[in-house]
Amino acid sequence: MGARVWTSRERVSAALEHREPDRVPVNFNPLLDSYLSLKSYLRLEIQEELKPDHFMEVFPHPRVLEALGADLISVRLGAPLGRHLSNTGDRVEDEWGLVRQRFYQPGGGSYLEVVHHPLADATLEDLDKYPWPDPYAPGRGEGAESAARRLYEDTDLAIIGRFGGPINELAMYLVGMENWFFRLKLDPEFAGMLLDKITDIQIAMDRLGLEATAMYLQILKVSGEDLGMQTGPMYSPSVFGLMLPRLQRRWKAARDYLDTVNPSVKIMLHSCGSIKMYIPALIQGGIQVLDPVQPLAAHMDSGELKREFGGRLSFHGGVDIQHVLPFGTPEDIEAEVCQRIRDFAPGGGYILAPSHYVQADVPPANLVAMCRAAHQYGQYPISC
Repeated sequence: MGARVWTSRERVSAALEHREPDRVPVNFNPLLDSYLSLKSYLRLEIQEELKPDHFMEVFPHPRVLEALGADLISVRLGAPLGRHLSNTGDRVEDEWGLVRQRFYQPGGGSYLEVVHHPLADATLEDLDKYPWPDPYAPGRGEGAESAARRLYEDTDLAIIGRFGGPINELAMYLVGMENWFFRLKLDPEFAGMLLDKITDIQIAMDRLGLEATAMYLQILKVSGEDLGMQTGPMYSPSVFGLMLPRLQRRWKAARDYLDTVNPSVKIMLHSCGSIKMYIPALIQGGIQVLDPVQPLAAHMDSGELKREFGGRLSFHGGVDIQHVLPFGTPEDIEAEVCQRIRDFAPGGGYILAPSHYVQADVPPANLVAMCRAAHQYGQYPISC
């Protein structure tokens, strides 16, 4: 009898259940410019309608994922039709009232950075009167169910659902970063009410997406709540204590629904930076997968994280995108991939991926080298 042939979906599911599949699963999330460069490098001429989000992320076509041997793909809700979105070239206003301006980077690519914070001077009364997005706006849920079903039936990829957006990070955008830090400490009543307003909307969006797709998912990603800096946590324990109940309320709402329709779905949280201090609370609150595990941030040593939390938490990411992927040699990339596999992969619980979106300054050859090294050295039993 020949060796068992694993599908990507089986591989990811086993890893998330802390079992060892045939090899470590692989994933990556590109920004638009890096994705176009990658397709050109692979000589893949694919007709597709790319819809980058405000961070310029796009979801790769299954043929691109197949070419690299990647194992996961994402689905999201459709764009709302209930509120006019102003888009004038390099300037866009979204349904939250945030205005973003496009800025071009010296190394290639661009970002839409928030330049107008509509609640910068808001009061408690203003929060009640603000024109908040309607989670059930016409068009919001269109296409999610059919897209997820098509991917489930036509590919063997594991599927990540990404529906509601951030809570804390969105509050920071609405009032401005510096202002948000002051409000959290000096005006906790306002900060708490703002977080509650956003939480209610994100819970509704999560539910809308899950009602359409939960039967097809392996992971629900509860957006990005960046809690860390390069050098340490971004928030004190007391301030984090103000945020945590709102985050937990969202995670619990998702978990309660998933437990009725597809209990095997794991809940993943994205948070950059040095966040080791928060991890016990994240696990207690229901987070099962941590992304993107930034290896150069303080106190984020991959071996230590696995030893301390690997029995209760899976890891997604870990491959350095600050130095190795954009600037490293093939040997550097191979060594980096081997390091993360040695640290994270034993016993399952690891999906290898870059430690953030693939930026425009990452040569496509280096991304291909990462995937090849993961296939070569990620075979179980690990001998890297």
